[in-house]
Amino acid sequence: MRSFLLLLVGISLSLDGLSQEAHYPHFTLWSRIQLAKEPSPNWKFSGTLLWRRQNNYSVSPHNPLANPLMVGGQALVTYRNTPNTFWIHLAQISYMKTNQLLGKTEDFNAPAGQEIRYAGGIEFNQEKEGSKFTFRERFMQEIRFFKANDYRPVGRVRARATARYELTPFVSLNGVTEILFHDPPLLPNQKPLRFHQFWLGGSFLWSLSERVSLETGYTFIHARRATIIEFDEQNILNLHLAVDI
Repeated sequence: MRSFLLLLVGISLSLDGLSQEAHYPHFTLWSRIQLAKEPSPNWKFSGTLLWRRQNNYSVSPHNPLANPLMVGGQALVTYRNTPNTFWIHLAQISYMKTNQLLGKTEDFNAPAGQEIRYAGGIEFNQEKEGSKFTFRERFMQEIRFFKANDYRPVGRVRARATARYELTPFVSLNGVTEILFHDPPLLPNQKPLRFHQFWLGGSFLWSLSERVSLETGYTFIHARRATIIEFDEQNILNLHLAVDI
C-alpha cells in the first residue's frame, strides 16, 4: 500500500509539473537580403540584412507584420575545398536588436535586447553530378554577447541538416531541420547541453536570374524560454533575396 501511495504521489507531481508548462503560439515574418561575392571557387564572402516582424495576439493574431521582432546585420566568411564537399565557416559575425516574442502580458513591457554573436563551424556538402538531390550537414558553435548580461559570453551549439531537390532548372524544393543546445560558456543559472530550440521547415528556391535568387517558405520553431517551463512556438513565413555580385 505504501509503495502504491508513493507511486500515486510521484505521478501527481509529474502531471503537476507538466500542467505548469506554458506554450505561446506566434505568427512571424523572417526576411533578409544577402549580397555575396566569390573571388575564387574556394572563398565566399557575404553580408546580410535581417528584418523580422511578429503578430500581436491581443489585436491582430493573424498579422505577422503587426509588431517589430528583430533588425540586424550579419557578415560571413567561408572557405570551400576544391571538390566542394567540405566547407569551413571561419567567421560569422552578427549584430541584432531583438524584441521579446509576445506570448503573455508581461512580454509587452520587456525591453528590446541587443546581441553581438560570433559563430564558426563546418559543413558537409553531398551533390553528385547528374543527381537532382543535394544534402548538407552543418555544425556551428556560437559565442553570444548580450547587453543585458554585460556582454558576458554565452555558448550555444547547433546542428543542421538540409535537403534540396531540383524540380526544374529554375525551381528547387528545400527541407531543413535543426536543433540547438546551450553549451559552455554558460551563465550561472544555465546547465550544459540543455535543449534550446528545434527547427523544421520547407521552402522553394526560385532562380530569378544567373545572379539573383528568391527563397519563399515556412519554418516551425519550438523554443524553450529561460524559465524552463515556458515555450515559444513560431510559425514563420520566410522571404529571402540573395544577390551574387
